[in-house]
Amino acid sequence: MSAPGIKLTGILLAGGKSKRFGREKGNIRLNNKRLYEYPLSLLERSCEKVLISTCQQKTFKAEHQCVCDEIKGIGPMGGIYSCLKQSETDLNLVLSYDMPLVNQELINYLLEEWKEEDVLLPALADGIAQPLCGIYRRQVVEVLEVLIAQKDYAVHKMLSSTSSRILQISEAFEWEFPDLFLNINREEDLRRLPPGFSIKADEQ
Repeated sequence: MSAPGIKLTGILLAGGKSKRFGREKGNIRLNNKRLYEYPLSLLERSCEKVLISTCQQKTFKAEHQCVCDEIKGIGPMGGIYSCLKQSETDLNLVLSYDMPLVNQELINYLLEEWKEEDVLLPALADGIAQPLCGIYRRQVVEVLEVLIAQKDYAVHKMLSSTSSRILQISEAFEWEFPDLFLNINREEDLRRLPPGFSIKADEQ
């Protein structure tokens, strides 16, 4: 279901090889869900359609279109680029599949604060933008094409070439906390999850 008055496509970035984790991390069980199902559920609630950036469709138990990177081996930029090309809406909500602590309050805040920027990314008090959690207009594809041609695959490089804004997440918000944008990249990252997360064996 999309946010009121906004046609939105969700993009779940799930194209990584989980090299640092040592196995497919998307199927790690946290309580009664797989890791990827936490951000996916946010996209499903906020968006009319969801695209999953992956070439491994069988990994994901979800009835959504999977988009394989057109240009492989260039990291998250490849997934964002390929999915934006497939998107049928101007606005797109991008989330990485290994961020289980991003919450609905943050998504709502991003949508409320969007002022027609090409890219709107959140940041905590450290000021570091989160390019794997934000709103992208489809026309960003043109900038990504230039960067890819230049073999410059750092996602944050697009900010200087687009109408972009970094949205500071205030500590005054009840739903803000230091690990809001925690990425599960290694086994030890699981230990940073708040109390109440029960880690279970992977389920294929």
